[in-house]
Formats: sequence, C-alpha cells, structure tokens
Amino acid sequence: MKKVLPTLVILVLIGVLGVVFYKTYFVKYTYSEDKVDLKLYYEVSGEDDYPVIYQDDWSDYHAKKIGEQYYLDFETVRTLLNNRFYYGADDGILCYCLPETRITAKEGESAWTDSAGRRTDEQYQICAKEGDTLYVALDFVKKYTNFSYEAFTEPNRISIYNVFGERQEAEITKTTKLRTSGGVKSKVVAEVPEGTKVAVIERMDNWSKVVTPDALIGYIENRKMTEPAAAEMTPVTDYQEPEYKRTALDGKVNMAWHNIAGAAGNDTFAGRIANTESVNVVAPTWFVVLNDTGSVEVRATQAYVDAAHERGMKVWAVLDNFTGPEGVQQKFLASDEARSAVISKVTDTAQEMGIDGINVDIEGISEKYGEDFIEFVRELSIVCRGAGLVLSVDNYVPYNFNNHYRLDEQGLFADYVVIMGYDEHYAGSQEPGSVASIGYVTYGIEEALKNVPAEKLINGIPFYSRIWKTAADGVTSMAYGMNELQTFIANHNMTVEWNAAAEQNYAEVSEDDATYQIWIEDAESIEKKLEVMQAHNIAGVAEWCLGMESADVWDVIADYMEK
Repeated sequence: MKKVLPTLVILVLIGVLGVVFYKTYFVKYTYSEDKVDLKLYYEVSGEDDYPVIYQDDWSDYHAKKIGEQYYLDFETVRTLLNNRFYYGADDGILCYCLPETRITAKEGESAWTDSAGRRTDEQYQICAKEGDTLYVALDFVKKYTNFSYEAFTEPNRISIYNVFGERQEAEITKTTKLRTSGGVKSKVVAEVPEGTKVAVIERMDNWSKVVTPDALIGYIENRKMTEPAAAEMTPVTDYQEPEYKRTALDGKVNMAWHNIAGAAGNDTFAGRIANTESVNVVAPTWFVVLNDTGSVEVRATQAYVDAAHERGMKVWAVLDNFTGPEGVQQKFLASDEARSAVISKVTDTAQEMGIDGINVDIEGISEKYGEDFIEFVRELSIVCRGAGLVLSVDNYVPYNFNNHYRLDEQGLFADYVVIMGYDEHYAGSQEPGSVASIGYVTYGIEEALKNVPAEKLINGIPFYSRIWKTAADGVTSMAYGMNELQTFIANHNMTVEWNAAAEQNYAEVSEDDATYQIWIEDAESIEKKLEVMQAHNIAGVAEWCLGMESADVWDVIADYMEK
C-alpha cells in the first residue's frame, strides 16, 4: 500500500491539473461555433422589413419591400438621400422640381407627369401610403440622386451608399468566421472565404470590425486578414444635375422698394423717384395673397410700369402675404391648387404688363409650412425662368429659428436672394437698440454667403430708425424716416455722437420722466454698411423704402454702385 499510495496521489493530481488545463486553456481559447440569430442581430421585424446598412455601418433606418421594389419612408429619403423631394400631404402628390419642369406622382400610381403634361409609366408604384407613412421607391429616387443600393436576404438587409471617397479595406487571408464581437467565444455571424475584401470600420489590437461586400457586419481577427489600406470607392454618377440658368442684371443691383399701401399709391412714383441716383430696379408692393385658396389682390398699373421703363428702371413687383385685410397668410402654401393660383396670377399679370421680375416677400412663415414655402419658390422659379422674369426672394437675417426658409435651395432656384438686413431691434423689442448695427449687417451677409453665391446675394438696408422711449410703463418705439428723425433730434435738443460699436450716430435725451434713444440711420451709417457689402463682393443693395430717405444718402449709394 505504501508503494501504491504515492502513485494514486500522482494520478489524482494529474487528473486535477488536466481539468484545470481544460477549463483554463482549452475551453477558454477554443473557437465557439454557436451561430447568432441573424434576424435578431439585424433587428428584422417582418418579411418585408430590410434594415439599412448605411455607409458600411449600422443605422436606425429601415427599408420596405413592396412587390419587387424597395422603398424608404419619405422622411428618410429626405434625410438620407435627397431633401428636394416634396410631398403635399393635402393633395397626396409627390413632387420634384428641376430648373424647367416639375415632376409629380400621385400616391399609389405608377406614372408620373411633368409640367408640360408628359406622362411616363415606371411599372411600379412610385410612392405608396401605408397608414400615415409615405414610402418612396428607391429606383425613382435614383432618377434624381446619385447613390447605390443592394438588397440581401437571410437575413433581410439593404446596403446604401451616397458618400463616395476613401475608406480602409483589407483582404481575408484564411477562411474564417465573422463574429458578433471581438473574441473567440462570441457568436458566429457568417463564414467569410479567403480572398474576400472587407471594409474595415474599426481597428483594434487583435480584432477589427468589418463589413463584407454583402453587408454583413461583425468582427474578424487581425491575423486572418491583411493590414488595412486606403482604397477609393467608385462613385455613382448616373444622375447629372442640370444647369440652373438665371436671369441677372449686368453689374450691381440697386433695388428700391416702393411701399404703395394701396392702388392709389402708384401715383406717388414720380415724386418718390425724383431725387434718387443709380436706382436700376424699383420694387412696388403690388401683389398680396389674401386667403387660403390663393386669391391675389393686384395693385399694379400699366402707367407705373411704363414710367419706370422710361427712366431706365426694371420693375420687380413685390408679392407679399401679410398686408391684406386678414393679415399673414401661409396655409395656401400647403395646397397645390392654391400655390398654382398665386403663381399663375402674378406671372400672367407680369407678362401682360411687361413687368420684369417678381420679388417674393413671404414673411411670418412657421416651421410647419417651411417645406411648403420652399416648394412654392421652386415652382415659381420654373415659371419665371420660362417667362424670362427675374425672381428674387426676401429673407430675414439667417438664424437657427428661421432655417426653414432654406437659403440653400433659394440660392439654387432664385435669381437673387435678398437679406433684409434690418429689424435687429423692432417694434416688439423690449430692449432699445439699433435697427441695423454693423455687426448685425455683417453677420447676416456672412451667414447668407454660406448657402448663397455672392453673385446672387443682395443686402437690404433701412431708410428708417426707431425712436425708443423708456418710461415707467415700459419700452416703446416708433419708426421714423431720415428727415423726420433729424427734425425730432433738433426739436428735443439731442446731442449726437458717433457710436463705434454700431458704426452709426447715436442720440439720447431725458425729459418728462422718460428717456429717448436713437441709433441713427443716415448717410454715414449707410456708407459703413455699403463698405461691408463691397468687401464681400455681393450682387447689390436694396433699400426699404422710397420716401423715407434723406437726399444725401443717394450719393453714397451711387459711389458704391460705381465701384
């Protein structure tokens, strides 16, 4: 027994060590063959659901298969591929505007028509509504957008690329398993054959996250593939963006707005224009949208047009949506019929009377109607381009809260984009301040130039200032023209001094338990604004409005026009 016992102990120890070795090394370092449930891995929710692998990685987007076609919901199409597509929910019409025509397709139909009435049948539903969601066929989107897509099954998935450039690629050197994470115990996604080229999404010490040519995403050991190297993707260039031709003036624009208030205001033209210099465009407030159906009040007269032309001036008639008896109108923008009614009325009238252009001054638009507004601009531009009318669009100084005015699209479709570089402080402001300080003007121009070519950008300047009154009952203000303002300053013995921050003269006085403050718009302040405009080489200047200016301001504007 004494001889047998040590042997037994040794055998037991060997067994224990064997178990420890098996658990510590063999079990830990052998490769798992467990396969992942691919439907759960890709979050496939149904037979027609195709999760989108976008630019070689996971996304939250899902495509849908209807019949033999693949679709994305309308919002995803706009977010991911092309935000020029427009859907009129009230009319059930999908639209796409080109420079000279508008493409329209109705829900559930396979054919689309253009502005000339030509009809093309695609043999599949161009857009389909399911519940509250509109889906658009990817093949239709590709007619106007450069991107690629490819669908796969087992599991359902679709790969989409619309950004083409350099990416990191590697080649599999030995057939291996693609896994759900970096580690030999992670589940298997698929087997990847030797020689397969994969895109490397993320490189780690021992593993890399990759995507295969058939849009399978997972992890592969670095030792089983070559070192990643830069590779150029082949871009899709099937769609060639057409040229957006424009009608433009030779040289700078000097557009003077003429606020006529009503038809009788046309009679003031001769007096308003008598002392001006270098004005080559006059913009009378002639068209007013009155209601949801797109009725338009017309204040234009042939005599005015003829008189302006005799003086060598172009006439760009203003279209607004806020001076009618019912105030701001915006619901008409959401109706295909109402938009068409407005466009037809103003362009037909312009052609009949020899008006040279349309100046759109649509204000007070909420974000809800933002896409409807820019679609209106696109559609109006098509008609104006065909009729030889100059289209200009007025805009607030751009900030985040008015991004829905879409300066990028205006900069493409309109002939000129006008920034109304004033109302920095306005009637409702609770704090006194300048109507248009130099910082505000500079900011407006520079922000607009991020989306609008300089040769299309016009900056609007004010011929008015506000007299601010601060008293026990709060802050109020009134707008005054330049000459009226000087009379007020003289009557109240106000001291005027230069304000370097605003780059304009400033006056202040306290009397009758109130403080009056004025940031003065005059020839000096206007000259400073024009210097900024000249430095940025923009298309020209616009003035609000005729009749509010002092005579000397035209001299500095004339100097600007000659530079």
